[in-house]
Amino acid sequence: MVFIANFHLEVSIISRGKGRHIAKLANYISGKKLRDNYNHKTYYNRRSDVLYYNIFLPDKAPSEFYHLQNLCDAVDKAEVRYDARTAREFKCSLPNELPVCELIRIVEEYVNDNFIEKGFCAIAAIHEGKNEMQPEKNNPHVHIIVPTRSIGEKGFCKKKDREYDKVKYINIWREEWAKVQNRAYERNQLEIQVSHESLEVQGKFDHEPTIHISRIDWQKEKNGERTIAGDKKRDIKKRNEERIHQRHLEKQHNIEYDLSR
Repeated sequence: MVFIANFHLEVSIISRGKGRHIAKLANYISGKKLRDNYNHKTYYNRRSDVLYYNIFLPDKAPSEFYHLQNLCDAVDKAEVRYDARTAREFKCSLPNELPVCELIRIVEEYVNDNFIEKGFCAIAAIHEGKNEMQPEKNNPHVHIIVPTRSIGEKGFCKKKDREYDKVKYINIWREEWAKVQNRAYERNQLEIQVSHESLEVQGKFDHEPTIHISRIDWQKEKNGERTIAGDKKRDIKKRNEERIHQRHLEKQHNIEYDLSR
């Protein structure tokens, strides 16, 4: 039986009008010191939980954009309006059953397929997601910043492509995030999948959402050792299977009742 794991992807707009600025966000996700030359501020926030960081550029993009400060400056220079939308931020959960090298591959495949091949650039950082109160647990996730303008040999294009403002792309991006994770699960021979669809759409109205277990607990479980998180996950799975069985019995009863009428 294939187990359905947790899925999370949210998209938000980086808008000056709402007080959000690309240099501040890029500093937050990367931990690299950055100067916001639009607001004349410097951000010093450092991070010790960044497992991976990268700047993705199309082949024709200026090479100096591989420097984060240069890229942020160029994004701001491309936008004149005080309330301009400068970028989108994607926050996505990652499978903690998989090693870091697989998490990196998931992010690289997703960014290249959905943004770089379409002429956009991206900044990505994977965070370990450690819980200071419970260090044995983790919630790996990635932040991806994608400027709203495509990019060419001379930098960001003067005309914005409004196609990606359409609501339908939220669902497209969510579905693609599920696909790339499922490929990783399959590569690693794990009977796990994620779905971008809500439980309601999947027909699982009364399904209980499952939980992540840490990589440490996952290894213990693989070695035959039971863990608290593993037991909780099994209990949820059992309750959901009982719900499925109960719905099947109710369906059979309704069919028999209709035939007897």
